[in-house]
Amino acid sequence: MWLVLLFLGVAAAAPPGADRIIGGYECRPHSQPWLASINLGYHSCGGALIADQWVVSAAHCAYYAQAMLVILGEHNLQVFEHTEHLMHVETVVTHPNYNEETLDYDIMLVKLAQPVQRDANVQPVALPTACAMAGTSCVMSGWGNTLSNGILSCFPFANLCLQLGVSLGPCLCLAASL
Repeated sequence: MWLVLLFLGVAAAAPPGADRIIGGYECRPHSQPWLASINLGYHSCGGALIADQWVVSAAHCAYYAQAMLVILGEHNLQVFEHTEHLMHVETVVTHPNYNEETLDYDIMLVKLAQPVQRDANVQPVALPTACAMAGTSCVMSGWGNTLSNGILSCFPFANLCLQLGVSLGPCLCLAASL
């Protein structure tokens, strides 16, 4: 439960511009096997596979479950790599306090219609069992914009990574575990 609350706390506290991977580099293909593309006929948002039938993403990406497709095992959005798993969606659960205007609590869970078949390119993210200490190195990844000025022409088609240090203080982490 604390992990979901941690996600909620982080989603509620995300600063403006957090949808960008500024200075990111192309990840080694399929090195982030938990990444998910929320697809509405085109890549709409990224997400992370957190269990065999659950993906976490941003609530502003929510749409009718019947219209959504989750693509796992993807690296380059423009290339069919024969590693993709196309998954239908059973239901979408947005945070009950999500606010479309302010984007507060901008988080949702997507339940897949069937559990994924794990392989080398599709694996749930290894969730932490405790809070990371400030300064701990981690990798952020996704298909986010790479420029700080928001020009979408620089939207990457290959998955990008960025090495960061954890900056969450113990107060947020402790509050999230309640």
